[in-house]
Amino acid sequence: MRKLFLLMLVLGFSAHAVEPFTVSDIRIIGADRISHGTIFSYLPIKRGDEVNSEMVRASVRRVFGTGYFEDVKLAKDGDVLIVRVVERPAIATISITGNKSIKTEELMAGLSNIGLAEGEVYNKLELDRVQNELTRQFFSRGKYNVEIKTRVKDLDRNRVFIVITIDEGKSAKIKHIKVVGNTIFSDEELIDVFESDTSNWLSWYSQDDQYSKEKLNGDIEKLKSYYMDRGYINTDVESVQVTISQDKKDIYITANMQEGELHTFGKQEITGEFIFDKKIMMSYLMTKEGENFAQNMVEYSAERLKSVLANRGYAFAEVEPVPQINEEDKTVDMTYFVNPGKKVYVRRVNFIGNVKTKDEVLRREMRQFEGAWFSQALIDRSKLRLQQKPYFETVEIETPQVPGTDDQVDVNVKVEERNSGQFTFGVGYSQLSGLNLSGSVSLQNLLGSGNTVSVAVNTSNYYKRLNLFYQDPYFTDDGISIGYSMNYSNINQGEANIARFNSTNGSLGVQASFPISEFDRIFTNLSYERVALRANEGSSASAIIDGLIDLGGYAYNCQTIIRPEDDEDLPVLTPQCNDGVIPPYSGTDEDPEFIKIPYQYRRAFTLYKAEARWARDSRNRFFNPTSGSYHSIGIEAALPSSTAEFYKINLKENILFPLSDSFTLSLKGEVGYGDGYGDTNGLPFFEHFFTGGVNSVRGYDDNTLGPKSTINDDFFNNPDLPVTSREGDAVGGSFKVVGSAELIFPPPFAKDSNAARLAWFIDVGNVFEDFDSFEARELRMSTGVALKWQAPMGPIVISYAYPFNSDRFDNVEKLQFTFGNTF
Repeated sequence: MRKLFLLMLVLGFSAHAVEPFTVSDIRIIGADRISHGTIFSYLPIKRGDEVNSEMVRASVRRVFGTGYFEDVKLAKDGDVLIVRVVERPAIATISITGNKSIKTEELMAGLSNIGLAEGEVYNKLELDRVQNELTRQFFSRGKYNVEIKTRVKDLDRNRVFIVITIDEGKSAKIKHIKVVGNTIFSDEELIDVFESDTSNWLSWYSQDDQYSKEKLNGDIEKLKSYYMDRGYINTDVESVQVTISQDKKDIYITANMQEGELHTFGKQEITGEFIFDKKIMMSYLMTKEGENFAQNMVEYSAERLKSVLANRGYAFAEVEPVPQINEEDKTVDMTYFVNPGKKVYVRRVNFIGNVKTKDEVLRREMRQFEGAWFSQALIDRSKLRLQQKPYFETVEIETPQVPGTDDQVDVNVKVEERNSGQFTFGVGYSQLSGLNLSGSVSLQNLLGSGNTVSVAVNTSNYYKRLNLFYQDPYFTDDGISIGYSMNYSNINQGEANIARFNSTNGSLGVQASFPISEFDRIFTNLSYERVALRANEGSSASAIIDGLIDLGGYAYNCQTIIRPEDDEDLPVLTPQCNDGVIPPYSGTDEDPEFIKIPYQYRRAFTLYKAEARWARDSRNRFFNPTSGSYHSIGIEAALPSSTAEFYKINLKENILFPLSDSFTLSLKGEVGYGDGYGDTNGLPFFEHFFTGGVNSVRGYDDNTLGPKSTINDDFFNNPDLPVTSREGDAVGGSFKVVGSAELIFPPPFAKDSNAARLAWFIDVGNVFEDFDSFEARELRMSTGVALKWQAPMGPIVISYAYPFNSDRFDNVEKLQFTFGNTF
């Protein structure tokens, strides 16, 4: 007030005596940012008014009170009233640094609530309020050691730059939680209900030992719900005390409660407007007379009734459960008031966010149609189908009411697209494969059409592959898909941890799939394959050579005749090669002129393959699903007239159990079996199943589990001749069993994203020579942790596993990773 009084005395108006005069005009000086109209709206003096001392004081108070000005003065020039103002500076930018536990957006929102925001007028007196507001927000998160510093930098054009530096300090940890007044449930049972907890070995991830006022309020509600879900409807938490230690490091929480008495359900009734038979509606109630009262069953019953009505077109149906508590007999009568409202139909289906993907690609997955009655079940199914597509990161569907109507809604489908086109090029080196080069181009959403085209090239010391693939998932309007593939590969199997032989494969195939329900499809595949196999005596396992001979393989041998280095008089002899017939060896063990080169066995196959597979997929997402299941059973066979005749049957299962918003239990299983038919005895060795590796039993080297063979090198008479193959090569088998249990949860660095998941797993499995060779004690087991991440270049899987029943013949590899393929 003293400052205001002095301001009025500075100019030509006397606070004691102002000679009255009539205002002929009003002139404003000093207002650059604030409009003159705004000042006039606050100024109580108008043209033609007679001004006196009281009006002067009132005018200064009104204009100064707007908060826009640091100084306000009134003067007169003849009959003209002069209003001279000095504007407060505007806030150009607010910078907040050092905050980790609270997002900058949340802090800015709190400052905006007290009037401090970019573009607003800056007031020095507000800085104290800024510190108080920010301190309050951090205190609510248990940051009692927070330090906040503010600095104001003057800018040109009467603007300021406010810098807020935050040092959060260490969070206060919850040291003790106590519940007082409980007699029915133990302290341990009730504290387990809380999200808050004292420090434990998982607190680094869950941060449950960090105090938060909002989290504590939620815990109190959970505590009440725990009692009300078990019949204690009158339970009340009378008070909660939160105390902090003097060093501001420890938090102590005490909840005082009144438990109340046990109540049971009494009469159950539904009233209101019935859309269908009352008995049918009553059947949806989860509350039964005589059972203990449960608030969660009441809410679930109301939601079930609303869902039933919503699926029949009543999108705005309301169901209000009203309890009637009878204290005499400790019962609760429930009445559900049903107001279905008007039946609603869908006006339009709108797609938002699909920059690359055509509307028709999304529309063909929709099960809710324009002009049809609204159905929540069809909305949910549409969302699930879109989420299963690999080119969408997230899918959200809203159903706003059409303005001006009470029987129409629009369906707004908002998608966030994933990079469906990928180009990858990699160079790597490993002891197993040496230098590895890989490149691929994959478009899972070609030109926004939903079609897939991919070209993949891989090359390493043991592996060369070229794959071409094209698929149209909607070759017909009813969802029949068709695809074409061409593959070529040249593999040194032994370098890939598979029994040592070489194979060159080329194939052409056509695939088609047919929808038989919303979740089920039949997949078919016809292909022509040409396979050339080579096995070398002395480096390939005897079982491989025997298998190749059984399939009609023939021997190829060269004898190289060489001249001793110390006898230049002997003639030089050329190599002698025989194809198809194994000649007798005419040399002697002591003859230095001859070194025997091992035989090579060869066989070329022509295979006409057919495959049929049924799959049912209700998982909620393409990558990192958290609910639903996948079931598949298929048979693949080499048809009669193929060089080798055989079949393979494969069964896969994956069931996901959501345990909470963050945790999911995933159970997987796979069983494979194969055999020959016709003139083919058993499953050919080059079609054997293999296990071990990041995609089967983790912790064991790729393809190394199961039956193994040794190299027969009896024909080597020269003990100095190096044997290039190790003993114990995996030869695979015709019967495969693999299982896995995973506890899946989001990592601390990506809790709000679906792109990454951590998993603690237990794997079990092995491959056996045939079904009769199966022994449960031979199943290999491992446990460990894995990271699955949908990276920009493709899915990445990293696992660290500990095998706990390996034997001396197993190849253990604890750290494993793969990228660029699905799983």
